Amino acid sequence: MEKFDYYKLRELLSAHLQKESKVNIYYPRVDANLVNGKASFNITWSWWAFFGGWAFFLYRKMYLLATIFFILNILSSSIPFGGLILGIISGISGFYFYTTKLCEDLQKTGYETRNIEEVKKDLAKLGGYHSWVTILAILFYVFALLFFSIVPGVFAFSIYMIN
Repeated sequence: MEKFDYYKLRELLSAHLQKESKVNIYYPRVDANLVNGKASFNITWSWWAFFGGWAFFLYRKMYLLATIFFILNILSSSIPFGGLILGIISGISGFYFYTTKLCEDLQKTGYETRNIEEVKKDLAKLGGYHSWVTILAILFYVFALLFFSIVPGVFAFSIYMIN
Protein backbone atom coordinates (compact mmCIF):
# COMPACT_ATOMS: atom_id res chain seq x y z
CA MET A 1 0.00 0.00 0.00
CA GLU A 2 1.28 3.46 -0.83
CA LYS A 3 2.26 6.14 1.65
CA PHE A 4 -0.59 8.63 2.06
CA ASP A 5 -0.22 12.35 1.62
CA TYR A 6 -1.73 14.69 4.21
CA TYR A 7 -4.91 15.54 2.31
CA LYS A 8 -5.66 12.04 1.07
CA LEU A 9 -5.29 10.53 4.54
CA ARG A 10 -7.54 13.22 6.04
CA GLU A 11 -10.14 12.55 3.33
CA LEU A 12 -10.03 8.79 3.94
CA LEU A 13 -10.19 9.28 7.71
CA SER A 14 -13.18 11.57 7.37
CA ALA A 15 -15.04 8.91 5.37
CA HIS A 16 -14.04 6.11 7.75
CA LEU A 17 -14.71 7.98 11.01
CA GLN A 18 -17.95 9.54 9.73
CA LYS A 19 -17.34 12.48 12.06
CA GLU A 20 -15.46 15.40 10.56
CA SER A 21 -14.80 16.80 14.04
CA LYS A 22 -12.77 13.70 14.98
CA VAL A 23 -10.36 13.90 12.03
CA ASN A 24 -8.14 16.45 13.81
CA ILE A 25 -7.86 14.13 16.81
CA TYR A 26 -7.26 10.93 14.83
CA TYR A 27 -5.04 12.24 12.04
CA PRO A 28 -1.74 12.78 13.96
CA ARG A 29 -2.11 9.48 15.81
CA VAL A 30 -3.03 7.43 12.75
CA ASP A 31 -0.22 9.11 10.81
CA ALA A 32 2.21 8.16 13.61
CA ASN A 33 1.07 4.54 13.33
CA LEU A 34 1.43 4.39 9.54
CA VAL A 35 4.78 3.48 8.04
CA ASN A 36 4.82 3.24 4.24
CA GLY A 37 1.04 2.87 4.22
CA LYS A 38 1.00 -0.02 6.70
CA ALA A 39 0.03 -0.10 10.36
CA SER A 40 3.07 -0.08 12.64
CA PHE A 41 2.85 0.25 16.43
CA ASN A 42 3.95 3.57 17.86
CA ILE A 43 2.94 4.72 21.31
CA THR A 44 0.04 7.15 21.07
CA TRP A 45 -2.57 8.00 23.71
CA SER A 46 -6.35 7.82 23.70
CA TRP A 47 -8.26 8.92 26.79
CA TRP A 48 -11.40 7.34 25.33
CA ALA A 49 -9.62 3.97 25.06
CA PHE A 50 -8.07 4.42 28.54
CA PHE A 51 -11.39 5.05 30.28
CA GLY A 52 -13.65 3.13 27.89
CA GLY A 53 -11.52 0.09 27.11
CA TRP A 54 -13.82 -2.48 25.54
CA ALA A 55 -16.46 0.21 24.88
CA PHE A 56 -14.01 2.23 22.75
CA PHE A 57 -13.34 -0.79 20.54
CA LEU A 58 -17.04 -1.64 20.27
CA TYR A 59 -17.83 2.01 19.46
CA ARG A 60 -15.34 1.87 16.57
CA LYS A 61 -16.68 -1.51 15.32
CA MET A 62 -13.66 -3.57 16.36
CA TYR A 63 -15.72 -6.46 17.68
CA LEU A 64 -13.00 -9.01 18.40
CA LEU A 65 -10.92 -6.49 20.34
CA ALA A 66 -14.02 -5.35 22.23
CA THR A 67 -14.69 -8.95 23.28
CA ILE A 68 -11.06 -9.56 24.29
CA PHE A 69 -10.85 -6.35 26.31
CA PHE A 70 -14.24 -7.04 27.93
CA ILE A 71 -13.09 -10.47 29.09
CA LEU A 72 -9.73 -9.05 30.22
CA ASN A 73 -11.60 -6.29 32.06
CA ILE A 74 -13.58 -8.87 34.04
CA LEU A 75 -10.50 -10.99 34.74
CA SER A 76 -8.31 -8.03 35.68
CA SER A 77 -10.80 -6.84 38.30
CA SER A 78 -9.48 -9.51 40.66
CA ILE A 79 -5.87 -8.31 40.31
CA PRO A 80 -4.68 -5.28 42.29
CA PHE A 81 -4.35 -2.37 39.83
CA GLY A 82 -5.44 -4.77 37.04
CA GLY A 83 -8.03 -2.35 35.69
CA LEU A 84 -5.52 0.49 35.67
CA ILE A 85 -2.93 -1.63 33.85
CA LEU A 86 -5.52 -2.73 31.28
CA GLY A 87 -6.62 0.89 30.86
CA ILE A 88 -3.04 1.96 30.18
CA ILE A 89 -2.61 -0.84 27.65
CA SER A 90 -5.80 0.08 25.81
CA GLY A 91 -4.99 3.81 26.02
CA ILE A 92 -1.57 3.27 24.47
CA SER A 93 -2.73 0.84 21.79
CA GLY A 94 -6.20 2.19 20.92
CA PHE A 95 -5.13 4.29 17.94
CA TYR A 96 -2.80 1.55 16.69
CA PHE A 97 -5.72 -0.90 16.59
CA TYR A 98 -7.85 1.74 14.87
CA THR A 99 -5.07 2.28 12.30
CA THR A 100 -4.96 -1.49 11.73
CA LYS A 101 -8.72 -1.52 11.13
CA LEU A 102 -8.43 1.41 8.72
CA CYS A 103 -5.73 -0.41 6.73
CA GLU A 104 -7.77 -3.63 6.64
CA ASP A 105 -10.84 -1.71 5.49
CA LEU A 106 -8.79 0.02 2.79
CA GLN A 107 -7.67 -3.39 1.54
CA LYS A 108 -11.31 -4.56 1.47
CA THR A 109 -12.30 -1.56 -0.63
CA GLY A 110 -9.64 -2.29 -3.26
CA TYR A 111 -8.07 1.07 -2.54
CA GLU A 112 -5.14 0.70 -4.91
CA THR A 113 -7.23 -0.08 -7.99
CA ARG A 114 -10.35 2.09 -7.56
CA ASN A 115 -11.05 5.79 -7.61
CA ILE A 116 -11.07 7.70 -4.32
CA GLU A 117 -14.80 8.54 -4.35
CA GLU A 118 -15.80 4.87 -4.63
CA VAL A 119 -13.33 3.97 -1.88
CA LYS A 120 -14.73 6.69 0.40
CA LYS A 121 -18.27 5.33 -0.05
CA ASP A 122 -17.12 1.84 0.87
CA LEU A 123 -15.06 3.13 3.80
CA ALA A 124 -18.15 4.88 5.15
CA LYS A 125 -19.94 1.51 5.19
CA LEU A 126 -17.04 -0.38 6.79
CA GLY A 127 -16.04 2.28 9.29
CA GLY A 128 -18.11 4.61 11.38
CA TYR A 129 -19.27 4.11 14.90
CA HIS A 130 -22.08 2.78 17.07
CA SER A 131 -23.61 5.71 18.95
CA TRP A 132 -25.51 3.38 21.28
CA VAL A 133 -22.28 2.07 22.82
CA THR A 134 -21.94 5.12 25.07
CA ILE A 135 -25.34 4.44 26.62
CA LEU A 136 -24.59 0.71 26.91
CA ALA A 137 -21.28 1.37 28.68
CA ILE A 138 -22.90 3.81 31.14
CA LEU A 139 -25.69 1.34 31.92
CA PHE A 140 -23.20 -1.52 32.28
CA TYR A 141 -20.99 0.37 34.73
CA VAL A 142 -23.94 1.72 36.73
CA PHE A 143 -25.35 -1.80 36.98
CA ALA A 144 -21.94 -3.22 37.95
CA LEU A 145 -21.45 -0.51 40.57
CA LEU A 146 -24.89 -1.09 42.05
CA PHE A 147 -24.54 -4.87 41.94
CA PHE A 148 -21.13 -4.92 43.60
CA SER A 149 -22.12 -2.38 46.23
CA ILE A 150 -25.61 -3.73 47.07
CA VAL A 151 -24.98 -7.50 46.96
CA PRO A 152 -22.10 -7.47 49.48
CA GLY A 153 -24.17 -5.20 51.74
CA VAL A 154 -27.19 -7.51 51.61
CA PHE A 155 -24.92 -10.51 52.22
CA ALA A 156 -23.26 -8.82 55.20
CA PHE A 157 -26.65 -7.76 56.60
CA SER A 158 -28.02 -11.30 56.31
CA ILE A 159 -25.00 -12.72 58.15
CA TYR A 160 -25.43 -10.05 60.83
CA MET A 161 -29.12 -10.97 61.23
CA ILE A 162 -28.31 -14.70 61.48
CA ASN A 163 -25.83 -14.15 64.29
